[in-house]
Amino acid sequence: MKTLLGVVALVVAAGAVGYFAAGWGSGRAVVLGPPPVQTTTTQATQSTALPRGRALEVWFAEHGRLVERLRTHSATRQVATAAVKALLGGPDRTERAAGIGTEIPRETRLNSIAISGGVARIDLSSDYQSGASLRSLQLRLAQVVYTLTQFPTVSAVRLSVDGEPVLDHAVGRSAYRALAPVTSPLAGNWKLLPHAPIGPQAGRSAVWTGRELLVLGGQASAAYSLRRNSWHKFGPRPAAAVWTGKQLLAWSPNAPVSRPTIVAWTGRELIGWSRAGGAAYRPDTRRWRRLPAAPFLGSAAWTGQELIVVSGSRAAAYAPAGGWRTLPPLPEKREGANVVWDGTELLVVGGNDAPTQGFAFDPKASAWRRLAPMDSGRAHAAAVWTGKWLLVWGGETGRPGAFVIPPHGLAYDPRADRWSPLPQAPLRGRVDPLAVWTGRALIVWGGRGFADGAAFIPRS
Repeated sequence: MKTLLGVVALVVAAGAVGYFAAGWGSGRAVVLGPPPVQTTTTQATQSTALPRGRALEVWFAEHGRLVERLRTHSATRQVATAAVKALLGGPDRTERAAGIGTEIPRETRLNSIAISGGVARIDLSSDYQSGASLRSLQLRLAQVVYTLTQFPTVSAVRLSVDGEPVLDHAVGRSAYRALAPVTSPLAGNWKLLPHAPIGPQAGRSAVWTGRELLVLGGQASAAYSLRRNSWHKFGPRPAAAVWTGKQLLAWSPNAPVSRPTIVAWTGRELIGWSRAGGAAYRPDTRRWRRLPAAPFLGSAAWTGQELIVVSGSRAAAYAPAGGWRTLPPLPEKREGANVVWDGTELLVVGGNDAPTQGFAFDPKASAWRRLAPMDSGRAHAAAVWTGKWLLVWGGETGRPGAFVIPPHGLAYDPRADRWSPLPQAPLRGRVDPLAVWTGRALIVWGGRGFADGAAFIPRS
């Protein structure tokens, strides 16, 4: 570790594949993978307590196929019962207005449910079978099967009606592939990370060096090697930092501007802004220079040519050679949104109120477009760009005053303008997790009150 005119530079590893992109307006760091081209579980069983505020999946019907919606329940040890009762309650008014329905008659009641050996045995009242065609009965059973098999201890379901079996064998999701949602979960596998040598701390940030995940904090920091699947601890480091491709540059209190909330690496300079103004540092000259003050602070991403910042309905861009310029306003306000650059457009998703509607900005056209809506909006989530998908994990969903923890993350494909769920992670949901993209895996770690993590490796 050596001081370079107020910038702390730590050579961690050579040959890095990732660049850091600014995400400091919301207190998060995001690694986007390769530099942009400048041309253009919680265990959920009948005997496991449901964490307060956690959402449950319920499966309804839309255009003759299954569709997932989320429900919450107060803390309970009977989570399968809670899920089935939410299913029997049917879609709410907003969902019905959007064309989402249920094939299960509203009068149906739950008689009993028990889980053993991976099979959920459920008995419903006779109302379940009233007025049903063969297709309707298939959808009804598929709704029950999908709702119960969200839990890792349930792989199949045996259904009876007032004690009489509906089928003579247990069935799982594979029996209803023809009724499955049009959008399937993104294929891939999760694996838990080993125990980290540091505990939860506020104000942490994360950087991917090409070889290691660095979790940086004011009290203690640690590095995780995906190849060795091991951690090692090192001393405290300033939270605001970037990876240059060769070394970690961490913002020092001796810099002209302290405590920046926006930080990025341009390929030549470390740049950052706080309410007190902006500053840039060039490692090759070991010199600082003042930058024009930002018109506002917010969530930001480096495109390869300029830094784009959004806050509320405002948007602005900073180019090292040209200074700040105002961009067209967002179609709707988005405070605290996740912002990433996908190589062509700036993607803006989520926000403090967990909106489902996201936006994309094309700098060449200087225009915004609406993205396909998310199945569940996100607030205080983590987001990374993989080179193919935008992956969003963690956070809260719902609406202010009634936020819940979603059961899984989401993946967005810009080419198809389509969202897909991620497989459920082996972690409890949480807000403000850290996340990086390694080039082949999403690593999520920590979050408010947590010090554990997991890696998701997509199968492409």
